Amino acid sequence: MIDVSRDNLLRVRRQLHMYPELGWDLDRTSALVRSELERYGIPCIPDRFGRNSVVVDIHPEKEGFTMGLRADMDALPIQENNRDKPYRSRIDGCMHACGHDAHTSMMLETARILWGMRDQLRCRVRIIFQPSEESRPSGARVLCENGVLQGVDCMIMCHVNCVDPVHGLSCNSHVTNCSSMSFRLEIHGRSVHVATPHAGIDALSAGVKVYQGIQTMISRETDPFDTLVMAVTCMHAGTTVSTNADSCVMEGSIRCLRNATMDWAQERLRHLLECVCEECGTTFTLTFNGPPIPVARNHPLLYKAFVESAEKVTGPGSVIDLPTSPGAEDFAYYEQHVPGLLFGLGMRNPEKNTVYPAHTKDWDIDEDGMETGVKVFCQFVLDHMDGIPGLTFLGEV
Repeated sequence: MIDVSRDNLLRVRRQLHMYPELGWDLDRTSALVRSELERYGIPCIPDRFGRNSVVVDIHPEKEGFTMGLRADMDALPIQENNRDKPYRSRIDGCMHACGHDAHTSMMLETARILWGMRDQLRCRVRIIFQPSEESRPSGARVLCENGVLQGVDCMIMCHVNCVDPVHGLSCNSHVTNCSSMSFRLEIHGRSVHVATPHAGIDALSAGVKVYQGIQTMISRETDPFDTLVMAVTCMHAGTTVSTNADSCVMEGSIRCLRNATMDWAQERLRHLLECVCEECGTTFTLTFNGPPIPVARNHPLLYKAFVESAEKVTGPGSVIDLPTSPGAEDFAYYEQHVPGLLFGLGMRNPEKNTVYPAHTKDWDIDEDGMETGVKVFCQFVLDHMDGIPGLTFLGEV
C-alpha cells in the first residue's frame, strides 16, 4: 500500500509556486528541499555535484542495482496571470510555468515514502533534485560531469502536461525529445547613402541570401525521413531609409531527431555563411549557445517495465503513446551515460481551467494528479529493485 500525503504535495508545490527561482540561483528552493528531507530524516549527500543541487541516496551501502530518479526545480522568466490563485507567484516576472514545482513536490513525497519503506528495498535509490533544466549551462550536463551518475544503472523522470487528462500516463519506447540549440549570426557590411549602393556593402542583401539558403538546405540537402528544423526566428538590419544596412543580425533555433544531424547542420550553416559572405563581400560572426542538448530517448526495456508498473496504479491499457516532442529536455544528458526513461503525467482539467500550454502565463495544473505520479515512481522502484534483465546502455542516437 503506497500511502501518499496530499497535504505534503499541496503544501510543498504551492510554496515552490509562490517563490519561483531561475537557473542555478535556487537558494530558497534548494533550502526548502533540504528542509523537507530533514523533516523526514533523510540525509543529503554533501554538496559536490553542482550549486544548489540536492542529491540523496537510500541504501548507499548497497552495491547491486541502483535506480536514479530525477526532478528539476527551476522556473521560467514569465509574468504569471493567475490572479485568482492564492498561490500565484510572488516574484515579479518569474513563475513555474512548466511544472517543475510539481516535479519537485512529487519527488519529495516519493523520497519520503521510499525512505519509510527502506527495509523492504533491495536496491540503492539515488534521488536527484536538479537545477537549471531551462537555462544554460544545463544542470543535467554539469551534474553528470561532476559524477552524479557514478554507480547508477538507470534514470527515470516524469514531466507533467496539460494536454492529457488529469492522472493520464503517457510513454514510448523511442525518442521523446529532439536535440536542440540556438544560434546567432551577424553579417557585417559597410553603410553608404542609398543613392550610391555600389560604394557600400549591403549586409541585408547578404542576410536575405543566407535566409533563402537555409530554406534550400532543409528542402534539398536533408533526408526527408530525417527531421531537421532550422528556424530563423528574428532578423534585424538597418536603421534608416536613407542608408543601406551595415549589419544584419539573425537568430534562430535548430532541432533534430539525431545527434549526427545536429552536427551536420551546424557545419553546413557555417559553410553557407562563408560562401554567401565571400560572394557579397561581407564578413560574419556565428555563435551557438554552447553544445546542443542531445536527443532524449527512452530505453525499450525500461518502457516495458514502466508500463507493467504504471498499469498497477492506473489500470490495464491506461498508458497511452507519448508523441516525440520537438522541444528539448536536458534529461538527455543522463541518457548519454545510462538507460533512461521519461514518462508524461496529465494535469488537464477544464473544470479547474488547467488547460493552458506550458511556458505560458496562464499555466497551472490539477494538483490531484500529483498523487498518481508519486504512486507510479514508488511502484516502479518496488517492482524492479532487483534490476531489469537485459538492460544495457544503447549508446547515442
